Amino acid sequence: MVIPHTQFREEEFFEPKKILEDEGARVVVASTTARMCRGLKGGTAQADIAIADARADDYAAVVLCGGSSVPEFLWNDKKLQELVSATAAAGKIVAAICLSTVVLAKAKLLAGREATVYFLPEAIDELKNAGAKYVKETLLIHNNLILAEGPPDSQRFGQAIRTALAG
Repeated sequence: MVIPHTQFREEEFFEPKKILEDEGARVVVASTTARMCRGLKGGTAQADIAIADARADDYAAVVLCGGSSVPEFLWNDKKLQELVSATAAAGKIVAAICLSTVVLAKAKLLAGREATVYFLPEAIDELKNAGAKYVKETLLIHNNLILAEGPPDSQRFGQAIRTALAG
């Protein structure tokens, strides 16, 4: 699971993480660097590895969480774009919620597809500029790609990832 090192949305991280761990998944947390990360509401999570050190071969899925700092720290992270591209190319699950769906757009995974994102005009523009068709849906599933709109969808997002991993 990928989170920004500051201002991540706790529910978008902790709820899916619990759902996956309850199924026996081992969740590895990545951020810009391996460090303690802080959420918008004061929650904390330890990043086990830096995004640059994550390899698609090592994981069954890559899950991107949102937060107000995602545009600044994750949207233009080339290593993260490479990671989600390689994961998707391998037919594995790539999931993104809230403002992090823009990372998938920038990685060219959403061209020609319907996509959702947290309602922020700049984020919607990023999706459209990458060739995606913005739709105001809370959850979208395109084969191995899972997109969710925002915090209220965290539980359903986690459940969709669990279902996809169960195959």
